[in-house]
Amino acid sequence: MKRTVLVTGGARGIGRQIAIDFGNAGYNVIINYNRSEKEAMSLVAELNAKEIACQAIRADVSNADDVKRMADSVAFGHVDTLVNNAGIAHMGLLQTDTEKDFDRVIGVDLKGVWLVTRAFLPRMIEHGFGRIINIGSFWSERGSSTETLYSAAKAGVNGLTKALSREVGEYVTVNAVIAGLIATDMNDPVPPDALFRIVDNTPVRRIGRPEDVSHAALFLADEKSSFINGALLHVDGGY
Repeated sequence: MKRTVLVTGGARGIGRQIAIDFGNAGYNVIINYNRSEKEAMSLVAELNAKEIACQAIRADVSNADDVKRMADSVAFGHVDTLVNNAGIAHMGLLQTDTEKDFDRVIGVDLKGVWLVTRAFLPRMIEHGFGRIINIGSFWSERGSSTETLYSAAKAGVNGLTKALSREVGEYVTVNAVIAGLIATDMNDPVPPDALFRIVDNTPVRRIGRPEDVSHAALFLADEKSSFINGALLHVDGGY
């Protein structure tokens, strides 16, 4: 039976590459987006032109009602592969961060993973098969100065990944891709000197590309990876 993947934050950056690569690998593709409607519709058209079944659903992953509506709107099959990719960055000193900043970053980057997983997990268990792949960050383990909120949210995703893998591993594997610095517009604000320091401390001597993360997600989704569960797969060039 043809498998169906849902990619949150799937219209741009890493999520877009994941949607393309899974579609090329034979999956039905559901693209979740919130603000990037033009990009989402363009990607749907691109995949449909290659005869890849694709649907775009607008939903704020931090909003429970939106997530429920998204789960009820799936047009084909059931989602057996979930890639929790949606995320937002935030740079600022802890003493100047506001409660609104906290709620926004934790809401999307951590609560969003929890809400979307909770919505799609029951049918995976019912069907006796599922793959949940969370896109994390190397800052979750090292911490990033001026990114305490983002680092904390992504550390929470690591904990969620490991805990849930123990709850549901009999039917559904749960893993995370711990991405290094990836060349997307989300990282455009990174100052050139900081970028140089990261590359200088990365053994492969480059920053990552979206396809580096996408290929790792495809690996974890493959049925041949069924004994990999609760793993934090580092895709950071050895940083």
